[in-house]
Amino acid sequence: MDSLMNNLIATDARAQLARRHIERCECGETITGAGRFCSNCGVAAHCVQPQADADESRAIFRRLLAEAVDRLLPLPFLAYLFPPWVLVVVLFHLICDGSPSGRSPGKWIFRLRVVSISSNEPCGVWRSFLRRVPTALGQAAYCFWVFVPVIFFYEIVSLAFVWLNPAGRRFEDYLAGTRVISESQYRRSQPRTTAPGPAESWEDS
Repeated sequence: MDSLMNNLIATDARAQLARRHIERCECGETITGAGRFCSNCGVAAHCVQPQADADESRAIFRRLLAEAVDRLLPLPFLAYLFPPWVLVVVLFHLICDGSPSGRSPGKWIFRLRVVSISSNEPCGVWRSFLRRVPTALGQAAYCFWVFVPVIFFYEIVSLAFVWLNPAGRRFEDYLAGTRVISESQYRRSQPRTTAPGPAESWEDS
């Protein structure tokens, strides 16, 4: 009996240790202490993500599909026929993540949100503006062929940065203090005051 109890205690201890070891800061450092502060960059507890959440934040394929929707939705090709239309395209990209839910049309379809890194609440118009400036200017630059190689190079570098970044954040996310998370991550981060109803129980995997 004592042997069985000791084995159970040891198994539980290993499980707790494993859970602690999969928690990572956005800088990539493994969080092993109970204080929930990163030993590498000193980030506070609200910025610490479990590794599963960090991997979900990176969800590159879903984010690419959402971005494709957002880039096609304002019909950017109309700028070739009617050049002033580029202003509509630029404005759309500057504010598309600034809805009350922090979701552009593409992110709404693919169940993603842009949130503030400090509060985990929707990013708002100002943060949306900051994080989308390069995308908006890039879409405008595509209307002038001479800039296409530069913009294409930036897109590749930006995608690589998101892929390699443990928190899946773009350059602009650091400027704006934001990150992209899934709908299920967002719901888990919100305090629950009542039991979820049938419509709230579904979450993306």
